[in-house]
Amino acid sequence: MARRKNALVIGIANESSISAAIAKELYENGYNIIPTYLNERALAHVKKVTDQLGVETLFPFQAGDEKQLQDITDYLNENDIKIDVFVHGIAFASEIKKNLHEVSWTSFKEAVKVSAFSMVEITRKLIEEDVLNPDSSILTISYRGSQVAVEGYNMMGPVKNILEALVRGLASELGGKGIRVNAVSPGPVMTRAASGINGFSSLIEAVKKTSPIGRTASLEDIGRMSYEMIHNPSINGTVYLVDCGESVVFSVK
Repeated sequence: MARRKNALVIGIANESSISAAIAKELYENGYNIIPTYLNERALAHVKKVTDQLGVETLFPFQAGDEKQLQDITDYLNENDIKIDVFVHGIAFASEIKKNLHEVSWTSFKEAVKVSAFSMVEITRKLIEEDVLNPDSSILTISYRGSQVAVEGYNMMGPVKNILEALVRGLASELGGKGIRVNAVSPGPVMTRAASGINGFSSLIEAVKKTSPIGRTASLEDIGRMSYEMIHNPSINGTVYLVDCGESVVFSVK
């Protein structure tokens, strides 16, 4: 019987999280899910997702907390668990509601550390502790605001651009170890993180009007494409748009 594969999923906030949709798709395709939660206040919301995925052990994790990350890798080593998939789904920007020219350097650095560089830190730790299998896959979550200025997205556009550059750099460096690194870039989805963006509901309606098929991507759409990116050995160093074609249309409607 084939070994059940393992996925470390960092970033589930609640049932509407993109990370939750990816975790569900992985679970339905035979993966054992190893999830984290931000803090005790978030735990109940995360468990609404993970209880459906056969999860018994969850780990607290906040980006930059070395002890919490060590606890995760210690657990993996003690239980002889190797990671086949690492889903990086965390993002934070304390000044997201400010215009870009008003953002402080302190806030921007924090956003980069949590939303982008944490992928590097976690990946390094998994490799150092020898808990990341050869032929494994790393997947992070971006957004088209990395490439064009999106009203209300403000400081997160440049931050996601950095994240995408890290995807390409890691894909180049880790390919020799058989490790692939990609980013899925959905169109706007109403998640808890998105609710902090000014005018996000209006953005979703505008995208629906622009999309050739008249809708935005669902969480299920994103989960399925994420699984394909994780599973397909030819996809590497890619930022894949899942936006119902909105990005290829210029509309004057």
